[in-house]
Amino acid sequence: MRGRNKEHTTIIKRSARKSHEAMHGGAWKVAFADFTLAMMALFMVLWIMGAVTEEERKEIVSQLHGDSIFEGNAITPVTQKDGNGGQISIIGERRNLNDEPVEMPVQTKADLAQKINKTDSLDAVKGRSSNEIEDLARIIMKITSAYDAQSNLKMEIVPQGLRILITDDQKREMFQRSSAILTPFFKRLLTEFAPELNKIDNKIIITGHTDATRFRDQELYNNWNLSGERAMQARKVLARSGLDASKILQVSGMADQMLLDPGNPLSSANRRIEIMVLTRSASDSLYQFFGQHGEKVIKPLTEKLSNNP
Repeated sequence: MRGRNKEHTTIIKRSARKSHEAMHGGAWKVAFADFTLAMMALFMVLWIMGAVTEEERKEIVSQLHGDSIFEGNAITPVTQKDGNGGQISIIGERRNLNDEPVEMPVQTKADLAQKINKTDSLDAVKGRSSNEIEDLARIIMKITSAYDAQSNLKMEIVPQGLRILITDDQKREMFQRSSAILTPFFKRLLTEFAPELNKIDNKIIITGHTDATRFRDQELYNNWNLSGERAMQARKVLARSGLDASKILQVSGMADQMLLDPGNPLSSANRRIEIMVLTRSASDSLYQFFGQHGEKVIKPLTEKLSNNP
């Protein structure tokens, strides 16, 4: 080292270690799948818009906005916030997409005039039906008073018809606990109701309700089974006592989903049978919703697409 030239420079090279990047995950696959799904949805929308007519597109848009696409007339649910139920007839001036009035064919105007006449007659029918329901409520109250069962029966006239609630109380139980066996007192009470319900032409819905008591094995038997069987038992007693079976439009069980006393879910008031005597407009709404005698009410979109060339 002493013999070397003092001007000599020593260069030391240090090689940096190459760090390997972390292994790629599967996030890109998820993003690519989302992109593919979005493109497929776009192509489906474009294909449907090209395959259906303008009128059919309006029906689809009205359905997306929550309107009804029932053929013929729009309907409202059986129960709604403003208390109106049944069928709504909308008669107005036709307009095109540019909001310009369009002359209606002569045949269409005649049809509208005929519909107006029918509406007048329907109003008269509805008035008679309302009077019949009020008379039925008075008769049911008389029967209830004769049996001293005022604490077990509640009634209210709602826009959809007459709502009859038959409930348990601390003195009387309608059914044996955790079973669908009707006690003799309430069996006699329903037997008295049947001929009066049969005197009017209105359709009837029977619904069973339970309290919130749970069974041990929910898979084997639960409140859905119990409420449905109790409603069926009430239907059977009414039918055997003179009620025409064709008047019963629906029998269902609601378990503990509609508690009358939610603050006390085990209360006897929650164990009840509800008999709903429907107005004609309310029963027509159900017929239109489910389809009367197998008739298709809503034309399936797939059927419309298959009919197009």
